[in-house]
Amino acid sequence: MVELGKNERIDYMYSDNLRIVQDKTAFSFSSDTLFLAYWAKNAIHDKYKVADLCSGNCAATMYMAYFNRAKYDAIEIQDEAYSQAVRSIELNHMENRINVHQDNVLNAPKFLRKDSYDVVTVNPPYFKVPEGHEVNPDRKKAIARHEILINLEQIIEVASGLLKMKGKMFMVHRPERLGEICYYCMKHDLSVKVIQPFVSHRGEDANLVIVEAVKHTATDGTVIKDAIEVHDADGEYKPELQRILRETDEDREKHDNAGKFFFYVLKCNDGSFYGGFTNDLGHRLKMHNSGKGAKYTKSRRPVQMIYHEQFDDKRLALKREYWFKHHSRAWKEQFLREHNVKF
Repeated sequence: MVELGKNERIDYMYSDNLRIVQDKTAFSFSSDTLFLAYWAKNAIHDKYKVADLCSGNCAATMYMAYFNRAKYDAIEIQDEAYSQAVRSIELNHMENRINVHQDNVLNAPKFLRKDSYDVVTVNPPYFKVPEGHEVNPDRKKAIARHEILINLEQIIEVASGLLKMKGKMFMVHRPERLGEICYYCMKHDLSVKVIQPFVSHRGEDANLVIVEAVKHTATDGTVIKDAIEVHDADGEYKPELQRILRETDEDREKHDNAGKFFFYVLKCNDGSFYGGFTNDLGHRLKMHNSGKGAKYTKSRRPVQMIYHEQFDDKRLALKREYWFKHHSRAWKEQFLREHNVKF
């Protein structure tokens, strides 16, 4: 169990299996963070390298890592947030996939390999510090919210330098700075491809945007999505947003099956057997019975799933499928009897 400091607590984030150390006075993650992570995670594959800049206590990093097996580097400069990130990663047993670096994002090119990341996510300080402007007297909050240690252009320049050609940057920010974001992206070889606005209620001005930019590609083709309404008339998150913030039973089932592979046996309508492979038994059975599962089963519907085995290795599940299919009908019947399957 990790040790907690003064004002710290362990909260649940998205899933009952995903925990995070938070300081209730300074570094609690916001919905902005999870919106960013949700949009970015859809572009992340298991073999990708991802850098999360201005990562705070790594809420976004761990959210994204929950859905895939990619490798992550997170950068956070503040002592308390860095410590919370390290302990949260340990709490969720993600040490082998997430490395946290305590440093200024400006220094990232000194310890992270340039031109090597598939995705970079950024949740930067939103506000400038004009001369004479009073920032939050709490130094920790001021650094998190204002461009005291790094500014918008510097962050975008670092992100571009880390990305591979055609790599993607996802940034969450305030809409009043969208013009600057687009300008600095073009200046540093990033083309803004998607802009997703958010509004608190329909008919109001956008109060948040997520920007997706691609490195070293044509600057045309930008898509501005329809604004997403965040709150209902009672001020509660709308159902589609609740699903981003909190895992549903359906999402939980899909996640529990992630990284698991199955060999299965179907009994067809003509009494024959079919052996197959999948990573989602329920979906695969639906596909077979809709006529889209396999040429063999299309004309032998409806089919019934009568047996399955689970493997952690895709190669072994495929090998089991091949092995089953290349035996006689008598052998398959004997195999099913030995496994207590009534057919």
